[in-house]
Parts: sequence; structure tokens; C-alpha cells
Amino acid sequence: MSTRFYGSICVSDLVDLAHKKHSAFTKGDNGKIYANVTIWLNDENDKYGNIMAAQLNPKKDLRETDGQPYIGNFKEAEAKPVTARDTGSLTLPSDIPSSEKKNAYENAPDDLPF
Repeated sequence: MSTRFYGSICVSDLVDLAHKKHSAFTKGDNGKIYANVTIWLNDENDKYGNIMAAQLNPKKDLRETDGQPYIGNFKEAEAKPVTARDTGSLTLPSDIPSSEKKNAYENAPDDLPF
């Protein structure tokens, strides 16, 4: 079993830095924006119990200009088996297409308004 970690990433900082054109952000061929990051495992937990940290990874020639701001911290998750009690109350929204409906959409005419 692999070790899992949980934590948080400051999305507000990511958005702000993307708007400031930080060099860690790139636009993929698919049109999505990606943030290059560096994540590392510390030798010891910090005073908050975090064992991992993440920061933006700018282009080498812009490290001094852009900086490498911290964007998140992570803790090691305790392994906990999932039981029927954990999933019993989970329900999917009724408007998610089933695989049958999805196939019907794929075979629909191209002139649909959506």
C-alpha cells in the first residue's frame, strides 16, 4: 500500500500569481493552465505536524525574479479502511448521464443547440 498525504494548497495565491504571469504557469495544448511545482518530504514534521511542503517551480532563469513561493503543506494520512458505513449515504445527482445516455449523446446529430 502506498503512503498517502493530505493537506492544502492556497488557491488564492495560485490565482494571484497566475495573474502576475509567474513563470511556473504554462498553458497546455489542451488550453488548460498548469502550475509547475516542487514537492518534498521533510526529514521531520514541522511544528504543525506537516511532513511535506510545496512551492511553485519557476523557470530556471527567472527564479530570482519570480521567486519560489510556498503554496501548500501536507501531513501523512492515517490508513483507514473504507466501510459500507462510509459509502452508504453517498448518492449521485440524478442528472449525471448514465453510460446509456452518454452513448445516445455521442450518436446525436451535430446540430444540437448544446
